[in-house]
Amino acid sequence: MNYLPFAILAYLLNGISVTISKFLLFKAIRNPLVYIFYISLVSLLAILLVPFTHIPRTEVIIISSISTLLWTSGAYFLFHALKIGQLSRVIPIVGTLIPLILLIFASLTLAITAKEGQAVLILIMGLILITLSDWRGDLSRKELIFELLSGLLFSLSYIFLRQAYLQDDFLTVLVWSRLILFPVGVAILLSPKLRAEIFIRGKKSFPLVSSIGLVFIVGQLTGGLSELLLLFSISLANPALVNSLQGTQFVFLFAANFFLNKKYPQIFKMDQSLLILLTKFAGVAVIALGLYLLAFS
Repeated sequence: MNYLPFAILAYLLNGISVTISKFLLFKAIRNPLVYIFYISLVSLLAILLVPFTHIPRTEVIIISSISTLLWTSGAYFLFHALKIGQLSRVIPIVGTLIPLILLIFASLTLAITAKEGQAVLILIMGLILITLSDWRGDLSRKELIFELLSGLLFSLSYIFLRQAYLQDDFLTVLVWSRLILFPVGVAILLSPKLRAEIFIRGKKSFPLVSSIGLVFIVGQLTGGLSELLLLFSISLANPALVNSLQGTQFVFLFAANFFLNKKYPQIFKMDQSLLILLTKFAGVAVIALGLYLLAFS
């Protein structure tokens, strides 16, 4: 089965989810750990599918659980970076680091062919080109550290996940890898400060039954479906190939920033000069070339 359509759709949905996350981290959920709690809560719905799986070997449970913990840690640092940095800069930097790290790992382990490696490099070049104008600005050392940690942890997560998928079926790995999130949620609730932010009502609370709550639910649905499609893609192909397609989501992010910049200029900053627009379109063309080469590699 070809992984390309699933991965491309995953990154389109992820673009929507990331845009919503930036909005919520600015407007409603100020603490990234609280956001992680809500994400873990939604992910635990996978437990409902336990009857349709079998109990995997201990090694698979350990590897997939490590992958989930690494991914959750990567998301935590990503949300920290989003909170202090620009959406149009944070996501490109992290999105470039992940396929680069995975490409290096895949090349060292001979997990991809030379043609696939060339296609991945072209896709990464397109990703850099379409986001190059967004990398400038006031990039603090703290933001850069968060981005580096996020990219590294996400990459390691996908490497571990791929190893789990090589040993068991997709649904079993997906469901049993989420069980580790239960103690993660409990650990967050043990903090009185975080527990207060989650449960205490008031001006600083985050009510799910509200317009902001509806935005959060939409973000979680798109993010959950995106992650599901991404995981399925990784079960079909090497993570380096799948993550090299991240540039496709910037077509949506570019459009989202273009329209939301006028209404929420403090959240969605964007330079709309002719030169920058031309650079972004050139990036789209390079990404299209990379997709073409990857499809026939």
